[in-house]
Amino acid sequence: MRIELDQPDARELFWEGLRDVAYAAARHQDQALFQAIVKIGRAGMAQGIEVVSSNGLFLQCPICAALPGQHCINVPSHPLGDRACHPERVELAAKALSGEAPLPPPLR
Repeated sequence: MRIELDQPDARELFWEGLRDVAYAAARHQDQALFQAIVKIGRAGMAQGIEVVSSNGLFLQCPICAALPGQHCINVPSHPLGDRACHPERVELAAKALSGEAPLPPPLR
């Protein structure tokens, strides 16, 4: 499948594919697939696609070190409750999207 970057739904197709890889990585607990998310993100950045989602899922978590695409885990003094990501991860994504903070590793 070829996706033209200027087609109206290119960004949505990119994110849909990235979510599919994340779901497969989580389902199979495959670290290689989590690392593939980083590679795909870097390639997307090179093509001009914004690779930070507002929910923070595709950034590494600064609290529990969850890899891009992985859901966060409970750690002492940072419970998740019913959230998939720590609030600090979501805040980091918002700052990266607004340009207030640089992209964190491994995407930079």
